Amino acid sequence: MTPLGAIRLAFGDAEVTITGGPFDSMPEGARGLCLEPRSARVAEAEWRLDIVDFGVPDPAALRAVLEAMVAAMRARPGDAFHVGCRAGLGRTGTALACLAAMAGIEDPIAWLRAHYDPRAVETQEQAALVRAFAAGGTCLSD
Repeated sequence: MTPLGAIRLAFGDAEVTITGGPFDSMPEGARGLCLEPRSARVAEAEWRLDIVDFGVPDPAALRAVLEAMVAAMRARPGDAFHVGCRAGLGRTGTALACLAAMAGIEDPIAWLRAHYDPRAVETQEQAALVRAFAAGGTCLSD
């Protein structure tokens, strides 16, 4: 199984590559955020946020886990990072779009759909969460 796609984001001087897709497709050695509690590889997750399929996470919990992930990216930008759920589109797309917002991307959903997968961020609730996250989010690209 291979990741669905990859994006590159800059957080200050740290430019990182983040793969996305099913969590079970996480590349060996990658530092991963698992969003799927039933993943066969959930025990390998460095970060975990259980979200029901097609659902949205608690915004504060999402912000906390993504801030921890960004801190790790800044500290070790050469590491491999992965975000995954079951298919890599809805929950994964939501988390990746929020990371894009944290990196200063103005329209993170459109950007993610252009650079990762046009099907990313599947539901209106997921899109609303990303928009709210971006509107209230701190730009961490400085």
